[in-house]
Amino acid sequence: MIFDRLNLYLLNVAVVVMPLFYGDSIAVGYGKDAPGRRRVGASPYEILGYLQQDLAKDPLAFQDKLINLSTGVSNNPDDFTSIQKQLELLTKAGAKINVLGASKQRYGPQNQQLASLSKKFGVNFLGGFEAGSDQVHPLSYSSYNGLNLNQPTSIKTDQSTFTPATTEEKVQKVLAKYKGIAGELNKSTGKFTEREWTPEETKRYDYYRELKESNK
Repeated sequence: MIFDRLNLYLLNVAVVVMPLFYGDSIAVGYGKDAPGRRRVGASPYEILGYLQQDLAKDPLAFQDKLINLSTGVSNNPDDFTSIQKQLELLTKAGAKINVLGASKQRYGPQNQQLASLSKKFGVNFLGGFEAGSDQVHPLSYSSYNGLNLNQPTSIKTDQSTFTPATTEEKVQKVLAKYKGIAGELNKSTGKFTEREWTPEETKRYDYYRELKESNK
């Protein structure tokens, strides 16, 4: 069914959600075969691209999902602009976020910056980790500072306030989220800068728009 993802979110039931892993080699090591996107050597800018691309394909891709995010800071310790954009995107998309840190031995200042950004966006910073002999990668991938990052979570909607959404409401919700993709809002100035839609965004938006018209 076309609206299965939306119905699953709106239905008044408990749903087991497997965590997603995004990032660099740290996410590769901890994520193993878990869903998400990651690459050894990925920079903060590249990881931001992963997130943007997956959100463009599905506006609900991160809604209520637990994201274990290794920001790529060890591959470009100066690019906190991209890291901030990663957190902005995920929080706006409704994700629950664990921010993985970097080696305590080599990236102390960067871990402090990650902690500050995490606090700013209200997300969970897991701290830096003890590195192995290369002073960059974790000594062990068995757990992250004692935490099991692959532990699924459960979400449940509030029964007292649950109201079934109509098809029209569901379509409008999808279209509204797609409209938000075609530009960026500068919070400090309030200026919205438009950009051209990608072919994939255009295709999916047109699909839901035509679906809306067919339901009139």
